[in-house]
Formats: sequence, C-alpha cells, structure tokens
Amino acid sequence: MKIGLFTDTHYCDLDLLEQDRKPRYAYGAVKKAFEDFKNQGVQLAVCLGDLVHFHNGKEESIRHLEKISSLINSYGIPTYHCMGNHDNEIISGEEFAEISGFKVAPTTVEDNEVKLVFLDASYSPDGKPYGREDIDWTKSFVPKSELEWLEKQLDTSKRKVVFIHQNIDTNVESRHIVSNADEINAILAKHHVSHVYQGHYHYGAENVINGIPYTTLRAMCIGKETNYLIAEV
Repeated sequence: MKIGLFTDTHYCDLDLLEQDRKPRYAYGAVKKAFEDFKNQGVQLAVCLGDLVHFHNGKEESIRHLEKISSLINSYGIPTYHCMGNHDNEIISGEEFAEISGFKVAPTTVEDNEVKLVFLDASYSPDGKPYGREDIDWTKSFVPKSELEWLEKQLDTSKRKVVFIHQNIDTNVESRHIVSNADEINAILAKHHVSHVYQGHYHYGAENVINGIPYTTLRAMCIGKETNYLIAEV
C-alpha cells in the first residue's frame, strides 16, 4: 500500500504566523504534494492534523477548510485525517468529516496485508474531549474507551501502522507528548506495530521505541521546501 503523508499546514489567509509559519504558502505546498501523490500512484493520503488554523472567526476558518479540502479532493485520492488541536479550535471531528469529506480518526482502513489505525488524542488529561474554546495544545490524551478500541483493532496478524497528530514519541520536546503516551506505546509494542507516524512537533523527528520506528513529519507550513512523505507499507 502506497500512502502520501503530510501534516500541519495551518492553512489560513496569512502570509506569516508567529516566527516561522507561512500558512498561505501551505496551499501551494499541498497542491505540489498531491500532484506528486497522483504521479506516484499513491492509494490513499493522510493528513496528520492541523490542516487549518483559526483566523478571522469560525465562518472564515470554515471557508479555509472548504477551500483546501476541495483542492485535496480534486485529486481523487481517499484522504484520512487525525484531528489536530488547531482543527478542534474551529469545529468538531464530526463536523470536520462532514465538511471535508475525509475519514476522520478514530478509524481504520486495511487491505489483505496491512491495517492502518488512526488515533484521536483530542482530549484533556481528565478525559474530557476538546471544546472549541477549551484547548491547551500542550495537554492531550487518548481516553480509556479509545485504548480499548485500539487493542481490538490491533488484534490481527496483518502488519499494523498507527497514525496520530500529537506525539507518542517520548523523545521529542515534552510539551508535544500525549499525557498517556507510555501506556499507548506499551499497547503498540504488545501487538508488534510496524511503524508510527505523527505530526504536531513542527521540526520533525525519527526515533525507535520498543523496536518500532516513530516518524514525526516536518510541518508543511515551515521552510521553503514542500514537506511530505510517500511511504510504502
């Protein structure tokens, strides 16, 4: 299975956001990535979160989501999405799926050999789901009910790959790490997951935990290059 991955576009109508984010540039970066995805025969695409950035109110932010998801859908590649904290500042995961047409975590997809599992860590450590105006990007959590669901999804002899926005790679900068990352990683090790892909930490990282490679993609909204990855799993 050939997968096109990207993350953290933070798309909105700004040339510069904070010190290094270029949200307006990200639209062209997504276009360039999907042109390559199409040319390379990618079978499905994955956005690892923060596709859009809240700017100029909810209605304007939804228009940004509609514009960039329309671009993505124009390539005819099924797209899966892990909700990021900035996505949640605009709308819920259910609304995001309805507007974008993407499959939104928690969800899975599989073929005869591989199962892909998409996690949602859009919860506070007390287990409450993020609210639009009640989000601390440094605090995320995967609740017990989703961990139980994860165990069931990983109970297969197929190769298993896991995707999440926030970091369960405990080697990255601490504010980006899911509160119960150690518990999640123990489940992944128990079921011999093949690879973990994540976003959130904009500068990217490559690490190995319990013999499992963890890849954090570099954010698409920073730098002059187009940051994306085509992976065969």
